[in-house]
Amino acid sequence: MGPHHGQKTVGMYARCRSALQKTSPSRRRARRFPLLVVLAVVLFLWTGSELHQGSASAMFTVLFGVGLAPQPEPFTDITYGTPQPPGTDRPDWEPGLCSVPEIEFLRRAQLGLTSNILYSRRCVNPIRSKASHARGTVINIPGPLITSKTEVNLTKCVDFELPPCETVSLPVPPVYPRKQYPHLLFGVASSYDRLNASLPEFAHWLASTGAQLLGIVADANDGGGTRYDLGALQAAYRDRGVQATFIPPTITKRINRIALGEKGDVAAPVEQHHFLLVRELSAVAQPGTRWLSIIDDDTFFPSLYPLDQELARHDHTRPAWLGALSDDFNSVRYWGYQAFGGAGVFLSLPLASVIASRTEQCLREATTDQGDGLLRECISMHSRTTLTLISGLYQHDLRGDPSGFFESGVLPLSLHHWKSWYRAPVAAISRIATHVCGSCLLQRFRFGNDTLLSNGYSVAVYANDTLPSLDLSRVEGTWLHATSDYHPTYGQLRPKLSSDDKKSYILRDAILETRPKGKKVFRQLYVYRVGENAWEQATPKGIDEVIELVWDL
Repeated sequence: MGPHHGQKTVGMYARCRSALQKTSPSRRRARRFPLLVVLAVVLFLWTGSELHQGSASAMFTVLFGVGLAPQPEPFTDITYGTPQPPGTDRPDWEPGLCSVPEIEFLRRAQLGLTSNILYSRRCVNPIRSKASHARGTVINIPGPLITSKTEVNLTKCVDFELPPCETVSLPVPPVYPRKQYPHLLFGVASSYDRLNASLPEFAHWLASTGAQLLGIVADANDGGGTRYDLGALQAAYRDRGVQATFIPPTITKRINRIALGEKGDVAAPVEQHHFLLVRELSAVAQPGTRWLSIIDDDTFFPSLYPLDQELARHDHTRPAWLGALSDDFNSVRYWGYQAFGGAGVFLSLPLASVIASRTEQCLREATTDQGDGLLRECISMHSRTTLTLISGLYQHDLRGDPSGFFESGVLPLSLHHWKSWYRAPVAAISRIATHVCGSCLLQRFRFGNDTLLSNGYSVAVYANDTLPSLDLSRVEGTWLHATSDYHPTYGQLRPKLSSDDKKSYILRDAILETRPKGKKVFRQLYVYRVGENAWEQATPKGIDEVIELVWDL
């Protein structure tokens, strides 16, 4: 579960207050004025607009011997929310008004295109190969990816001459085999609205898989009425093919509230429900269940197949605790060595059964109120099980522009924070693995000396002979505060390129389409939104550009 920084700060304040109370009255009086001065100075600097996270954390470390939790940055929606240049026309298209399929396809609201666009396309012939390409390997394709561009007026619903769809052959692995996963049981604790909003992404990786989801709806007892109708929420999930069960919280008041310096009854936070999932999942586990997983409502698995392949490497008949650290080592310094829940935490049934019988005891004895920390403390107090780190699970503590990660050739087992700390259409990105070529997700193809396709995420066009000089084995540090704190996970980063050197077409949608005579194609739309780069001289002012890749299945 993602840390709630405000609650942690309250806990820190309570511990400081407790330490002061243990000091003798005379010494307290002697220290009160200097301490108040220090606190006033810190508070003044803390509220100043020029104080950055790093300096604030360093100051608190010096003054109190502890670091601050990593604080959320003001969010810049780089993929979807770039400010438009003055006069940019992005109409709100009404669906179904255009009889020309090609125009109607591009007028959809989720694309948000300008009235006029520059459109190009390539047809892709996937050459199936069982030979796997190392994820750091870039496959070189001679010739350009973009061969021609056509200006299209989306306001005029008239036939137009499509640009040629020249075929390019790309070597890709086979599609993942279809399997059932009844031995996997997932648990999530969140609010009704967040669970409802996350349904499309849950359906992507859970629908028709045999795996089951149990959800604790933390606010189910708050409002009553139809808004918190758990049966309706459950039905919505099952209509999308997800075997989901939603239950109200099993506790309503916070346990161990005195340790946080609070008085009276306090509602149990989501973090405690998150930890109590161990008990609830153990209660509904079936004889064939092998792994219980605790996730966040924005944990996303591109596919269960590679995840299950990784889990099969571990012995589920013995106590086992699998997960990943935060990719930001600053978070590990603060929160500790633990499985971070956004990446996905996996427990074998033997370990879960030990923890399940002691959940409320662990809550009463806890020294933390953070969900992942509660699990860590309980496991360490009542078992000898240690954390096994799983490569490919990502907590994804990246804020801002995540393109460096997605363009690095990585094959992720899980993603996180995709709708809060950064924005990415993770379901659309991952459909290439579902429908076309399995582990080709985010595989990189270089066209000529200037274009890099990161399959499912972007087409990046580089200027001034930039691409040949790049060390593509290193991750580009595109996100905010991409410092050496990320080296333990990603290795040494390379600097972020300026917008003068890199023009990015970001995936906005991907669909499987059945055409006449049963022909199936998979369509990916990569969009360069005007105003996102300094390359305005390369395109008419105020016009988006679209590259469509049409995979022949």
